[in-house]
Amino acid sequence: MHIGEVLGDIRKNKNLKSKEVYKGILSRPAISRFEKGHSDTTAEKFLQILDNLNLYLEEFTFIYSDNKANTDAMMISAYSEAYYAKDIPRLAALEEASRNHFDETSQIKYLHHASIIHLLRCNLSELPFPHKEMAVIKDYLFDCETWHYYELVLFTNALDFFPEDAVDVVYAKAKEKMTEFTRMKRYKNELFSLISNILVLQLEKNDLEKSLFYYADLEKTVSASDNKMYEHTMLLFFKELIAIMQQQEDAQKLTDIMQTFKLLNMDRIANQCVGLLEIVRNNNA
Repeated sequence: MHIGEVLGDIRKNKNLKSKEVYKGILSRPAISRFEKGHSDTTAEKFLQILDNLNLYLEEFTFIYSDNKANTDAMMISAYSEAYYAKDIPRLAALEEASRNHFDETSQIKYLHHASIIHLLRCNLSELPFPHKEMAVIKDYLFDCETWHYYELVLFTNALDFFPEDAVDVVYAKAKEKMTEFTRMKRYKNELFSLISNILVLQLEKNDLEKSLFYYADLEKTVSASDNKMYEHTMLLFFKELIAIMQQQEDAQKLTDIMQTFKLLNMDRIANQCVGLLEIVRNNNA
């Protein structure tokens, strides 16, 4: 359907009059042409119409795409599941599909998917580090003057393959450029994920100073008013791991935290936390 047709259906379903949505934006004849799909409008007017419909852009995109899930999110989920399952043939198939999409469309995101999947395959197969694929991601991120949601997710998913000094530099860039977006729910969730992953790297390296630094930043991404059990439980878990590094372990708290993950049916997260806990304890035995 044409954008105008979709917006027309939304307006009618909300029982809103044309003048309540289009006043000062489109004339009466233009409204008819627009909602019948015979004409288009400017991006500025489109955003004004969405505002008058009390509709978020992301919500409209979901409706316009016929309620289809985000294909990028689906691909990330697919290769993440294949990686944790150590399904190398599945990863190979996903990489080939991504490269084919890139050849067909020239959209850089498909090349990024293929590069990350290749990095994951090499990691599982203990093959030489693929510098070419890493350069595709690294060069793109460093060339971006301003990061948005896509760049943040890309960095998060490729984080394990960045050298430590590059992680600190790129994180500083992301943090500086994205301050204005912190009130957006989507960015907040991804920032939490990004900082958590960096913090895990520092905990594994037993770097107390950097662990404290990234923990402090992580804590800022979750406001006191949020009621997100997963984020708060992870914060408590990281806090206890840092306590182990400071020779102040509370075994009962750690047991309670692990039980919480089980209650939330987050078995994979619980298993990852058990592995990280073992690493930190061994580092500080």
